[in-house]
Amino acid sequence: MDRFKQLEDSMLLGPQPTEQDLEQAKQLGIKTVIDFRLPSETPMPNAEVAARCGLGYANILVNKASLSKEQIDELDRVMREKEGPFLIHCASGARAAMLLALSRAKKNNWTAERTFEEARSMGFDLQTSPEFAKFVVEATTK
Repeated sequence: MDRFKQLEDSMLLGPQPTEQDLEQAKQLGIKTVIDFRLPSETPMPNAEVAARCGLGYANILVNKASLSKEQIDELDRVMREKEGPFLIHCASGARAAMLLALSRAKKNNWTAERTFEEARSMGFDLQTSPEFAKFVVEATTK
């Protein structure tokens, strides 16, 4: 689990987990996996692996080329409706960090800069990706 960052609210954030990672996450108290990857990014459906490990699962499809505020709303809905704590991930963790930071920005009325700081605290510099940087600015501008 050293590839995952433990966030203050008992949430784990990181890259594509292995089955061993999911087993360890369950032992740490994680209840639900939130996956931001597209089906084409994985040879085996993550829902099956999560179920084998006794974890709940939600998939929010996030393509870097088509980011939308609806994805933030979907994350908020999943976190309300599914049992936490959560392990959130994508291939590298960057999409997961971006959407989680934007969810927090929406709740706290943060600026883009504060949202970038939040993502950096999670270990991701969203400003290095033109698509992510643009989306954070758009999503935090009223």
